Amino acid sequence: MMYKKNLAVCLKVGGKVLQEQSDRVTLPFGSEYSILLKNLDSVRVQAKISIDGKDATEGTWLVIEPNRSLELERFIRNGNLDKGNRFKFIERTKPIEDARGVQIDDGLVRIEYKKEYVTPPVINQTVHTNYVYHYDWDYTWPYYPYRPWRRWNEPYYTCNSASQTRGPLRASAGSPMRAMKASVHNVNMQSSNIPNEAGITVPGSESDQKFQNTSWFATESQTEVIVLHLVGTNEKSQPVKKAITVDSKPTCSTCHKVNKATDKFCSRCGTALELI
Repeated sequence: MMYKKNLAVCLKVGGKVLQEQSDRVTLPFGSEYSILLKNLDSVRVQAKISIDGKDATEGTWLVIEPNRSLELERFIRNGNLDKGNRFKFIERTKPIEDARGVQIDDGLVRIEYKKEYVTPPVINQTVHTNYVYHYDWDYTWPYYPYRPWRRWNEPYYTCNSASQTRGPLRASAGSPMRAMKASVHNVNMQSSNIPNEAGITVPGSESDQKFQNTSWFATESQTEVIVLHLVGTNEKSQPVKKAITVDSKPTCSTCHKVNKATDKFCSRCGTALELI
């Protein structure tokens, strides 16, 4: 479970919370998962989720009440608040890469959230200003330190306010900023003996999780982000059930394979063929 700024996030498969190492969460390929968000703050929180670089909630902000939790198990598409497809994690195989390509956000679950804005109480504050007096000495005789008298000029002062802040830092001319170079090593996962952990999230089975509209409330301008990295294992998942016969042969939206008319899931990658 990851925790940041009074928001806890974890993934669940089969009703059980998955453990993560740093930001990596391991789950079997072909499994359907849900995202559990728990608000530990005393104010409401708005959150939206993107998976594999795509908005999973269609721009909809989900409201989590104080000290309450929300378990999101499906996509929100076409404004459908009554039902949708569950999140299903599958292996990113060579045919899938040829059909859709490889994206930099593959396997990433990004949770962006912002807290409810609470008007701070008005406190009368008095800003104390310190006046530092400076005197210039005007010596009438040219010899030092043998001066018989000194004459004072009119005093002047500078204002050092307590609310003074420091501006942006700049690199000095004597110490230019150095550009750091990073070497990139390309690893061919298909040709090596290392098991393929790369996966993507696709539409799964139908879910009847329902949502309802709520009233708008002001939030803080700054948003926070939590990112989880999903990696897969080749454990066997539950068998896929057959669907009712349809008239046309459905084409998979992930790997573009033309499936049988009786299939509900793609026979190659397991993506749901009926998108809600």
